[in-house]
Amino acid sequence: MNMQATTTELYIGQPAIFGDMANPNKTGWIAQLKPIAGRVFTIGANGMKKQLWRVTVVWEDSTTSEVGEEIARPWIARAGTHQVDAKGSNEVAELLQKAQQAETVRRQKAKDQREEREREISEWRDSIRDKIPADAKAVIVAEFESNESDTMTDYFATSTSKTVILAFSRNTRDMFPEMRKAAKNYEPTAYLADADADAEHREKYSMGAGYYLKASRRYSDGWKICKRPITGNSNDPAAYIPFGEWAVPDGAPFATAKSNPASAKAGGESEAEDAGGFTIEEHTHTKRLFQMWVVSPKERASREVFSKWLAKAKERKGWYSRKWGNTPAGFAFKCPDEAKAFAEELTK
Repeated sequence: MNMQATTTELYIGQPAIFGDMANPNKTGWIAQLKPIAGRVFTIGANGMKKQLWRVTVVWEDSTTSEVGEEIARPWIARAGTHQVDAKGSNEVAELLQKAQQAETVRRQKAKDQREEREREISEWRDSIRDKIPADAKAVIVAEFESNESDTMTDYFATSTSKTVILAFSRNTRDMFPEMRKAAKNYEPTAYLADADADAEHREKYSMGAGYYLKASRRYSDGWKICKRPITGNSNDPAAYIPFGEWAVPDGAPFATAKSNPASAKAGGESEAEDAGGFTIEEHTHTKRLFQMWVVSPKERASREVFSKWLAKAKERKGWYSRKWGNTPAGFAFKCPDEAKAFAEELTK
């Protein structure tokens, strides 16, 4: 062993070991020592200490680290404990040259990959630009998330490995009925159309993930469906469409059916459907932002009949909704099938 490695003086060729969970014994050697200009101090267990040197360490994997001497000294001490031999200045210079050449190659590779990615995104936008409906204000996408959390370090995160464009919307409101309908456009996400109510995540608060449809907890593997606006400073809506796979049905790009312009309600609600002595209209609950179907009687009913109707509506998890704005008074349901069944039951 070179006894110089145990001294407190720093010198070229002095060994160092960087230790972490990924590389517990990553070995390197001091390749450069640069004096620090000015008055630079660090505060540690031994109080304030002036920093004299900027240390460059070249590692055995052809990478380098440039740090202050107070960071480098624990690495040097570890190398002394492991009895790592020092290297000559010429040998270290060769290692540094190889590391610098390797870094140049890595940077060029990263640049090439970045440019290739930009080219793919540009071509993607060109391919979908004509497919985006002129009156679309938002896009509904599916993202496959992989859990990357580490509970040991209290780190919680997910990464997206695949993105699929499912449908478009004429509004920017977060409505789960739209997300559920859009889920049917892609086979791997079709199950979310009928997922339990627990799949509807409402996290519009600080550190929350917004509104999204996912059949498991936030930090887990699985498909997530969410809505993103496609309007902003750019005049090109394609700029807001995430890069991914296209699963929007030809001829039916929207997650909700388009209303008849001559009879549509304000806010893009659907045209009334005749159901015997009742009409059925789809509306948006403006406060809680969910879709509902309102069954309205064509004629006024007596108090006794109304009470019977209300009881039957509650059996189907419905309720009576008073008129407000363009939404008529009637019996409201979150499920269109329940609304139709209720109207059919009353007309028998």
